[in-house]
Amino acid sequence: MRAAADASPASWLLRRDVDWMHLVRLGPPGFAAYVRIALPTDLESDPVRDALSVLAGHTTTPDTAYAAVWEGWAGTPPPPGAPRVPVPNRTMLLFTGPVEVLRDAPALMWEGESAGRMQEPHLVWPEDRAWCLACEVDEEIELSVGCTEQAADALGAALPGRVRRVSYGDPGPLYSDEA
Repeated sequence: MRAAADASPASWLLRRDVDWMHLVRLGPPGFAAYVRIALPTDLESDPVRDALSVLAGHTTTPDTAYAAVWEGWAGTPPPPGAPRVPVPNRTMLLFTGPVEVLRDAPALMWEGESAGRMQEPHLVWPEDRAWCLACEVDEEIELSVGCTEQAADALGAALPGRVRRVSYGDPGPLYSDEA
């Protein structure tokens, strides 16, 4: 994994007609299906890694993908050098690598290793834009995926009881005390 050469692979995300909160919670509009996947209350499972594993089979470009990570997630350490993606209220840094390693993008790029860190990447998509996984910085109960119907079905089968279908822009709780 490395910093992307420039921010152009993220330009498709930046649309004036899309509310920034919808973008960071659901990814961009336009996919055939949207699902929300419950995050665990324990550290026994990793639905982000599981979802990316499934989604890697639903792209023609699994070896070239992107992760956008909010530049302020780590607090005091300076962010790594990477192109900035000007998402309103969530300026992100853009990294690239195979789908299989992007789960660990924040830890790898800020700390050089992933051991012991479970911070999710905030937006992940393959080069062919077949899907987009979104983990809002402040959300603690679900992540989202915009994808094909087939990919949504595969996620439901791989993560039974954790996946629910939604429409783009559907309101939902951010925190467990709202659920």
